[in-house]
Amino acid sequence: MLKKSGSKAFLISRYALDCKQYHHELADMTWENCDLRKWLNGEFLRNAFTPAEQNKIAVTKLANDSNAESGTFGGNSTEDRVFLLSLAEAGRLFKDDAARKCAPTPYAVGKGAWQSNEIFINGRACCYWWLRSPGYIQLDAAIVHADGEIYQIGDLVNGADDAVRPALWVNL
Repeated sequence: MLKKSGSKAFLISRYALDCKQYHHELADMTWENCDLRKWLNGEFLRNAFTPAEQNKIAVTKLANDSNAESGTFGGNSTEDRVFLLSLAEAGRLFKDDAARKCAPTPYAVGKGAWQSNEIFINGRACCYWWLRSPGYIQLDAAIVHADGEIYQIGDLVNGADDAVRPALWVNL
């Protein structure tokens, strides 16, 4: 749990659970229209959670801010049940780079998640993971590097080796 607010808890997966492209083609893209958002709130939600668990996941209104360094447009606000962290959230919710480091699950590795040969957490190789914010240009989405550093420049939206670390609010 990253934080608690009233009768809700904000959760993010401890591990990168899958490896997916932010979007299937190289195109100007925002969180609102990307394939990864549709997958998280559709197939992933249905397959990862029981109907009872799904009923506890809150619909969350997300501000999709522009990239603070480059000014790249972040897109319209969205309402999602499962989502990725924004640049601002990734910076605010973790105390430092080391706390943002993340290892992929064996499933994510099998789907193509890149793993570092030099950076580890609890003996496991770390990976890159997507954020929902845009990178320096609209063809990129921001990521967190294997060392936990927030990479505002981002990676191409059709990059095939970045992992997915879902986040959500749960009604307690």
